[in-house]
Amino acid sequence: MGFLMNSLAVVLALIVLPYYLPDSPITQDVNKLPEEAQTWYKQGQLTSINGYKVFSIYKKCSNPKVVDPPTFVLIHGFPSSSYDYHKVLDGLLSKGDVFMHDHIGFGFSDKPVQNFTYSLVEAADNCLATWKMFGLKKAHVVSHDMGDSILTEILARRHISTSCNNEIRSFNDSTHDAFSPDMLPDYFSNFFESITFTNGGMKYSMINFRIGQRMMSSSLGPYFSMVNSKLGLSRVFSSQLKSIWGPNSDHDEMMKEIALITALNDYKGGTKIMHKLIYYLWDRAHFEFRWFSALSEMDVPVRFIWSDSDAVSPLSIPRFFQSFVPGAKFEIVQDAGHFYMLEKPKEWLLKITDILN
Repeated sequence: MGFLMNSLAVVLALIVLPYYLPDSPITQDVNKLPEEAQTWYKQGQLTSINGYKVFSIYKKCSNPKVVDPPTFVLIHGFPSSSYDYHKVLDGLLSKGDVFMHDHIGFGFSDKPVQNFTYSLVEAADNCLATWKMFGLKKAHVVSHDMGDSILTEILARRHISTSCNNEIRSFNDSTHDAFSPDMLPDYFSNFFESITFTNGGMKYSMINFRIGQRMMSSSLGPYFSMVNSKLGLSRVFSSQLKSIWGPNSDHDEMMKEIALITALNDYKGGTKIMHKLIYYLWDRAHFEFRWFSALSEMDVPVRFIWSDSDAVSPLSIPRFFQSFVPGAKFEIVQDAGHFYMLEKPKEWLLKITDILN
């Protein structure tokens, strides 16, 4: 009886106390972030996209021997940022130009609390607006985690545009406008030179959800975000990230990367909106069959590069797509976890740039 009462007291304290505790200070000063994050910030810039400041990095090929260099566009996932690619940036630059940005709500980009749904549809809109603003014409697009879902939303629009193209040509301009919200703008008609998906929850029913994901995406999500921001429990999220690293990863290096992910989550108050950031999972469940239709009729090279030890996005996911994505190439990476580009950057570079061959 005493144990039960003590347990109830602890639970009650966890429920009540956060409402009376002050918010933890929100870091708005880049100079207070770890040195590695500050260095990354200096390589990019903030640009206004659809009314919000979006952080991006756009660098030209560093190899003068490369004639007419290709462009690599990288799309990061949840709960991280473009910093995921910091170990592979220089290697990619030896092969071509590189562009990446932080989605709104992540990394160095704005993190609005109100009037923003953090849906995959909005993320796709902002991707397209950002790519166009920087004048990107053609690209080999590489996505990871949530980025896979954002990319499939964009490809679904491309699929609709292609399917309806002949019919729309017969309509007048005002009728054409009615189609535009669900279609890819003409600017991107020849944008995709290749598509590479890596380690994302592209089949909702096959995702091995972490406890943190389930809590944040539940009806109690707003409460958990509040508890995280006030009690510093965002550090508990570190254990969730550790569980999706490869089994033979260097422990010190892993903890260093996780600390950077956590610091960039906290920056600008991102910890307070974690339940909003994970909203994309509901979009994943709702829209994925529309996206599957687009993938089944792809007319550009498609690759699935997947780690064998990913605890959250298992190999059953790419194997599901193997049966109906025409001509797609499937590669299994041995002895790596969810963050393949961080765990084995040299190997990641070889596989990603192999598309150029």
